[in-house]
Amino acid sequence: MAPSLPLPAETRRTLNEHDHRWPFKFGIRAIATLFSFIGIVIFASTVSLSKKYYGGNDWVDGLPIGPLLISFLYNPTLLYLTLYRRNGKPIHPGFSVTADLFTWALAVPAIVFSVGVGWFWWWQPVVMRIGDRIPCNRFNYWSQYCNPMIYKLGRMEIAANVFLALVLIMHFVLFVYACIACHKWRMAKKRETVHRRNIELQYHRSPEEHMEGQPPAYTPSTKTESSSRNPDSPVSEAGNAGKYA
Repeated sequence: MAPSLPLPAETRRTLNEHDHRWPFKFGIRAIATLFSFIGIVIFASTVSLSKKYYGGNDWVDGLPIGPLLISFLYNPTLLYLTLYRRNGKPIHPGFSVTADLFTWALAVPAIVFSVGVGWFWWWQPVVMRIGDRIPCNRFNYWSQYCNPMIYKLGRMEIAANVFLALVLIMHFVLFVYACIACHKWRMAKKRETVHRRNIELQYHRSPEEHMEGQPPAYTPSTKTESSSRNPDSPVSEAGNAGKYA
């Protein structure tokens, strides 16, 4: 998805200079945004239906909305700021480390609770029949025939947890990449600080003042030399003829 974005050439050049894996990472964040939105809608619908038909506060299906909401808000914000506001210049990777860490770390217990007490654990087949009739008594109460709503809620929970698990995996991968980028960022800052300190100790001035005092860089002239040094010029040929006469 990322390579087909209508980006200026300068923005693409800046992105490639800082991280050649940016299409892969931004593609993952775009997909995670979509999956997060789908997961939020399904979990919110599950909570609403559960409260409507069975009462109470279904916090188990409300808990996964937290990490999904972080993913849904952070990813498009990062993409917009990097691509269109900063013209390809990345923000500090520490922001991604924090956001990705919170997303996958909160998604783990959310999946555990949502799956552990999901409605699908109440599913059971019909265990009692009276002729061709299925009585909805205590033996068949949790069957699909007598209580179809829990089957609908269970299927919704399964689908939502699948999207949540995919978001968890993607943000864990992004978290690893963000940690690597953060380490490289710190090392680059450390080298820059050491280089700056060495110049200050050696020349007793700042690197900016040191660069201002340097002579301009030598640039070879592109002009042709004098015709006297040109073997094809008439003057040169005449001089050579007189020289060897």
